[in-house]
Amino acid sequence: MKNRIIIILCSYLIGLSYFEFLRSSYAIKINFLTSAYNIIDEYQEDLVNDFNIYSKENHLNITLDRMCLSPQNVSIDVNNFASFLELKLKKKNSNYDLILIDNIYSNLYFNYVVDISKYISNDTLEHYSSGIAKQIGYIDGKLVSMPLYIDGEILYSNRILLDRYDEKPPETWDELIRIASKIKENESEKGNDNLIIFAPSFTDTELTLCSASNFFYSFRDTVESDMPSYTSKNCLRALEKIKEIKEKVSSDEEYRCIDTELFRNLIEGNVLFTMFFGPSLEDQYYITPIPGERPGLSASCIGGQSIILNKYISEERKIASGKVIDFFLSWEIQKKNIINHKKYSAIPEIYENEEVCRSVNCELLKKLQFIARPTNLLPNYTQYSFKFRRIIFDFIYNNAKASETLQKIEDIAAISFISPSSSLGVMVITINSLLFILILSSLVIVFHKKNQFYLKIYDKSNWCLSLFCLCIILVYNCSFLGPLTTFKCYLYQYFTFIGLLGLFYPIFMFEIINFPVSNKFSEFVKRYHLQLNFGLIIMDLSYSALAYSLFPSKIKSVYVDDGKNFQKCFLDKTNPQYILFIIMVISKVLVVPSMAVLSFIEYNLLNIKNEIKTITILLYFNLLYIIFIIINNSFHFEQFYFHSISKIMITDIIVFINYLCIIWVRMYYEKGNKNDNSYGVKIVKKRHSRPLNNMEGRSLNGHSKRKSLAIKIINYHYYNTSLNTSKKDDSLNKSNTITQSSIPEINLYTGIMTKSQSEYPMQSEQTEQSEQSEHTGKQNNNNNN
Repeated sequence: MKNRIIIILCSYLIGLSYFEFLRSSYAIKINFLTSAYNIIDEYQEDLVNDFNIYSKENHLNITLDRMCLSPQNVSIDVNNFASFLELKLKKKNSNYDLILIDNIYSNLYFNYVVDISKYISNDTLEHYSSGIAKQIGYIDGKLVSMPLYIDGEILYSNRILLDRYDEKPPETWDELIRIASKIKENESEKGNDNLIIFAPSFTDTELTLCSASNFFYSFRDTVESDMPSYTSKNCLRALEKIKEIKEKVSSDEEYRCIDTELFRNLIEGNVLFTMFFGPSLEDQYYITPIPGERPGLSASCIGGQSIILNKYISEERKIASGKVIDFFLSWEIQKKNIINHKKYSAIPEIYENEEVCRSVNCELLKKLQFIARPTNLLPNYTQYSFKFRRIIFDFIYNNAKASETLQKIEDIAAISFISPSSSLGVMVITINSLLFILILSSLVIVFHKKNQFYLKIYDKSNWCLSLFCLCIILVYNCSFLGPLTTFKCYLYQYFTFIGLLGLFYPIFMFEIINFPVSNKFSEFVKRYHLQLNFGLIIMDLSYSALAYSLFPSKIKSVYVDDGKNFQKCFLDKTNPQYILFIIMVISKVLVVPSMAVLSFIEYNLLNIKNEIKTITILLYFNLLYIIFIIINNSFHFEQFYFHSISKIMITDIIVFINYLCIIWVRMYYEKGNKNDNSYGVKIVKKRHSRPLNNMEGRSLNGHSKRKSLAIKIINYHYYNTSLNTSKKDDSLNKSNTITQSSIPEINLYTGIMTKSQSEYPMQSEQTEQSEQSEHTGKQNNNNNN
């Protein structure tokens, strides 16, 4: 019987062990990445051990494994942990689930972490819904991190010295100056020259920004007020107070005292006042809130560490990690860590607990007026902190002006734009308004009875359309006035393009209609040119509006080291709008080379020669403008005024040149023609090439398959006689003859040989002799007449 019981008991234990083995084999393993100067960190080890015990007792089937980066096991410095981790996450590393970071780096990992609120309980969210957690956890509405513990700067006041001179810890900066002056003078008379009067830690470390934030925040209007802007009078008074304290009671050396040296002097009792994280050394120092401009105002820069959740891990591990975070941030664990490790919680209500208050100074902690550092102003907070230190050191240790210093600090993260009310903005609005009025008022010139030659190119509807498209291009300049928006990016990316095409469409159709050879396509365009113009523009507008509504453009911030930051439009290559935009550009960009070819073909047509010259000038300048836009978008210019003003100026110039060409250059050519024709003589430059209808024995229409496209284009280009359009342009096709002008021609012969003449010199010579004899015969006939 006993043996049977023993067997059953052993079988049960074996089965239980096997079940436990299977359970542990299929447990979810969560990797918790931390950093510390020493691998053995009692606080972190207790966290992990407590959770694993909790997980086992509650059958969570989750195992937490701590991975600590320390100078003892890796070659990187703990201070470079942020850069190391960012590099790992950029590579979509999934080896780490939960990561413990300094709370100033939450913004640095914004793109690599998930919204923690989706994976933690509502009880946890409620505990941290008020207090400092909001300042350091949320970025753009996304809960990026949760504070595992926090720390804050406080004022250390030497207890022995203050008691000796019957003084209390100061509540204002002016009190600090008075007390420090009194004690410094008396201690100097006693020969105590090694005493550090006030060390606010304005060193080349992150503590500088903390110290400056304490001063700025302590000069706000009321306790409930937010941090004042850097360019406000509050910050100006705070900055001047920093300099005043240094000059009256402290020194450059004390302001530059590094933290390790300062802490050593604190232990030795050689410091009168300082701002430091704590509290500690309460037997030697009074631990109080940092002074303010007035009693009741204070500040305490936040330190501590937060937890982030890697977005590149599986959904199962994200859910399991959420349970780990719930455990870490629970009331009991936070309370335990306050009592055992002096790791202060971000839960405000926990400092009402009697057990907690028996271990720490709850009254002090409740009085602290926390302020988070501006970690969200730049994508890279380390870069922001470095620039901040460089600027404020120039004021504290040199002779920079306070107002200029604050403006430079503001400019570190401020996004500049041209305000419509600024002098530059008013000038831009004025110039563009004048151009707008000038262009539209030109319709009076175009439609005047004395200037009917304008209607030779377009009818009235097309003139209105062309001038309106010039005005559309001017709308592009509006994107530089005021803050940049996605709609302004839309104006930039599409309206300039559409405006140019709207200007080119009527010209393109004019060239098609006046093609040297009559064809059905030209007839079709001639009949429906107005509908085609408006149809193409409406199609472009609809296409661009669809692209904007479905896939809005992105805005990219450009941060400049020594200059003004600005924003510019950015088309992400992964965005479908980028593909739609490229398709639109490719499909429409063929208009420009087609116009160039048609201008070359029709350059010598006498009846539209002036119009073709005008079109050629237009193409030349607009091609330069397109090249400028491509260069400007291809290169990253990091100067705000060059980026903005150059585009505005070039746009205004190209609009004005287009206006001059289609209105005044056209009028100049027309007036010049009238002067040239006043004597009834037309001067035509004759070429050695044979007439188009007799070129190499081919017909004018050039249907021969052996004739290349290039030769056809060249043949059309040399065709310089007006078409007889009195019979609906049919005479050219019916007779293949060239209508002679009734105006006598003065033929100017040159010695330049064409390529065909160089290949067939004898044939060219015979042709020239026949042309000369024919010309002589005509002259004799005229003499006889």
